[in-house]
Amino acid sequence: MPGPIDIPSDQFVILDGVRFHYLDWGGDGDPLLLLAGLGCTAHVFAELAPHLSDRFRVLALTRRGHGLTDQVQSGHALADAAEDARRLLDGLGIERAHVVGHSMGGGEVSALAARHPGRVARVVYLDGAYDWADSPTPEWPEEAAGPDRFASYEDYVDFVHSLLPDDIRGPALDAMLPATVDTQADGSVVDTFSAAAAAPFVQALKAFRHPYSDITAPALAIYALGDQWQGPEAIWRVACRDRFAAETANARVIELRASHYLFIDRRDDVLAAMRAFLT
Repeated sequence: MPGPIDIPSDQFVILDGVRFHYLDWGGDGDPLLLLAGLGCTAHVFAELAPHLSDRFRVLALTRRGHGLTDQVQSGHALADAAEDARRLLDGLGIERAHVVGHSMGGGEVSALAARHPGRVARVVYLDGAYDWADSPTPEWPEEAAGPDRFASYEDYVDFVHSLLPDDIRGPALDAMLPATVDTQADGSVVDTFSAAAAAPFVQALKAFRHPYSDITAPALAIYALGDQWQGPEAIWRVACRDRFAAETANARVIELRASHYLFIDRRDDVLAAMRAFLT
C-alpha cells in the first residue's frame, strides 16, 4: 500500500439551498474533483484520494440525497448534480478543475464538461462511461426491495458486504457506511438510501446518454472487465466504449480486469493511469 490512508474531517457547504457534504484532502496542485457513484458518498474515495494529493488539490462531493448531504424532493437529474458540482467549485473559488466520476458520477462529469467547458481541464471516467439509457438490464440492484431497518449496525454492514465483491472491503467502505444510516435509540439502524429513496436517481440515470460530442476536454475512460458482463450486457458495454472513443474529441480508453469499484480493487493501476493522463 503506497503510504497511509488519510480520511479528512467532514465539511459542509450550502449550495442552492441544500446542505452538501464534501471531503478535502488538500494538496497544492491543480484542483481535482471526485464524484461518486449511485448510493455512494465522498468517503468511497478514501483509498484513492490521499495518493493524489501530492500533485493535486483533491476534493470529493456527496450528491444530494446521499449520505450526510441533505435529503431532497427534487434535483435528481444528472444535469442537476453537475450544476451542484459547479456551485461547489464556485464556492471554493476554483475556476478550473480536473473532474473524475465513478459510475453515475461519470454521467455528472460529462454533463459538467459539456455545459461548462471552461471549468473542466481533463475528465476521467472510473467505469462511468456508459449510456444507461441503452442498457439491456430491465431491473437494477438498486431497485430491488431490501430491508430498510437492521437490528444493529453490524447487521447492516454484513448485509452490504453480502452485495459487494470481497476485494473492495476495507477502509473506504468502512468510512462510507456509517454515513449511510441513522442510528435509533434502541441501537437499530435505518438505511437512509432505501429503494424508494434511490428510485428517482435510478430513473434519472436510466434516461441518461453522455453528450460526448459536446466535450472538448481530454477524457480518459477506464473500464472494468469482469464476469459481470455477459450476454447482452457485454455487447452493450462494448457499444458504450466504442461510442465514447468515436464521439469524444480527445479520448483515451484503458480496460482493466476488475470489479465495478476498480479504483479500490485495482487502485494502484488506476492511480498510475490517472497520474500519467492528468500530468
